[in-house]
Amino acid sequence: MKKIVILLLSAALIISLFACGKEGEETGVESETEVYVPADVSDVPSPMKINGREIPYGLFRYYYAAVKYQYDLDDPDFWLDSGKYDEVRDLTVFYMKRIAAVSEYAEQNGVELTEIEKKQAQQSVNESRYSSFEDDNDYYRALDLYFLTEETNLLLEEQQMLEEKLFEYLISGESGPKISSNPELIRRFVNNHVVRVDHILVRNDEGEDRNENETLIKELYERLQNGADFYELKHKYTEDTDNADDDTGYYISKGDKSQQFSDASFALEVGQMSGVVEAPYGYHIILRLEPDEEFIGNNLDGQFLELYRYGMFNTALYKLMDAQTVEYDPSFYTYTPLNIK
Repeated sequence: MKKIVILLLSAALIISLFACGKEGEETGVESETEVYVPADVSDVPSPMKINGREIPYGLFRYYYAAVKYQYDLDDPDFWLDSGKYDEVRDLTVFYMKRIAAVSEYAEQNGVELTEIEKKQAQQSVNESRYSSFEDDNDYYRALDLYFLTEETNLLLEEQQMLEEKLFEYLISGESGPKISSNPELIRRFVNNHVVRVDHILVRNDEGEDRNENETLIKELYERLQNGADFYELKHKYTEDTDNADDDTGYYISKGDKSQQFSDASFALEVGQMSGVVEAPYGYHIILRLEPDEEFIGNNLDGQFLELYRYGMFNTALYKLMDAQTVEYDPSFYTYTPLNIK
């Protein structure tokens, strides 16, 4: 299943990333006799409730830290004059609401993990742990480095399995299917909820000077405003390795990319170019393209079927999210990118 939310990694993938560590950091033990004691956040009160259900602090902490890293790349100076505190908090809440919506949607459709599937989730976590780390010290240091606990790691694995199982149920004959593959519906969805765009991307990678990146993208935008060719600059400067040499662009529906990229793309008219669009991982200049009707017609049972299915799935989740009741514990407002731990 396509990863609908970039942060919803399987525990196996998370652990494999841990084994590598962040660039320039070590996760190994300092001595053979040292016993590393992992963080225990089980007693930390839930920072929020969704539809009356408490969100575990460990889950909230992991997503908050992951969103934080998207912005600052572990550079604490980023927060001195960023004005991004609310964005980090709001995006973290979005992920919490989406997780709750998946669980609610699964309940509505009678989808749940069996005991066997839960054991498979635990087995996946264990296999990744013991294949990636020499001992418990390495493993627990890695968990702490990425703001995870064993309980949260397992919860992430189970949550992904539940979402995949729910999606497969919704597109299967067993459910009706509730998300069909009718070509007319797919075409209607593409016409109303899909845009074709291309872009120039300057990434904010770890260790880079954001100010230099921002200066570069602004210079590129000024050159475009003065008549420079979009694709000439794209081929020379874009850091999107997936389409640097491909001028066919992307077809996206809402939710496929970051909120900033998606909002800017859907606000454009065909042939119109955006200004500089800042997203957590870099800067974009976006060009909206004319849809290729022949290409769409030839791919209604392929690429656009997938866009349609995930678009309808997300639409159902967003409706549930809009109806959610969210209650915040006073502690929720005390967390910032500089004190989350």
